[in-house]
Amino acid sequence: MKKTLPLIILVTTIVMLSSCSPPDTPTQRTVHPLPLANVTCNELSFYMDPALGSGYECETVPERGSSDIPMDVFIYPAHTGLTIQTYPLTYTQFPPQIRIYPVNRFSELLPEVLPRRVSDLERLISSGTWSSGELPFLPPLPMVQTFFSHETVISFNGGQGVRFITEYNESSHPISNRTIFYTFQGLTDDGMYWVAVTLPISSPILPADADFHTLPEGYTSESWFQDYSSYVSDVKDVLEAQTPDSFFPTINRLDSLIRSITVRQ
Repeated sequence: MKKTLPLIILVTTIVMLSSCSPPDTPTQRTVHPLPLANVTCNELSFYMDPALGSGYECETVPERGSSDIPMDVFIYPAHTGLTIQTYPLTYTQFPPQIRIYPVNRFSELLPEVLPRRVSDLERLISSGTWSSGELPFLPPLPMVQTFFSHETVISFNGGQGVRFITEYNESSHPISNRTIFYTFQGLTDDGMYWVAVTLPISSPILPADADFHTLPEGYTSESWFQDYSSYVSDVKDVLEAQTPDSFFPTINRLDSLIRSITVRQ
């Protein structure tokens, strides 16, 4: 169902969202002033800044418990899916979406995948540190998480999770603003729901798009695959050095959306 946001938005709410907020810690949550929700989709509600979109499409995605293709990405429980309309970035690899997955049913459908990811995410939220080369992410994707940066634990109304900037790749493509995105992966405090958010984001240091015909300066078709891991490491380091306000939309603006999320039982 497609819906449009209310036209009247309190100026004080916008001021609150534009202010910078410190990251939460895994041991003590920071209390942030939260604007009133202007989006409701099944059990999900949150405040969407008008700068991020003018409407949304809400749906209940039916369960898909089996697939002729042996890939986890095609198996999932019935869940709430919301797509933001008129998002400021277009032609991106992933759409601006929020998905609310029931953990128990998802674990029943993918017992070799979900319990481990839930455990990994719980450990990350608790410790605030991560030692492997990949952060927990849903939905399962038939690609590799190329890198992650700007990762931090933040809370929403009734849960916690980790936000980060990342990219998924299956054939060593150059990293660009078409492929990177902001994501939040979190759990409600009772462990019943996994909140998965993907929001396109861009950085002024990256090209709008790139492929094997437009390799970064200094690389040849012969050296590209051999040096790809070094290239990814360099991009990660440069992105880490960028301030949250240098991205578009800004990281702080997207964090504000996450903090306003409520998942009703």
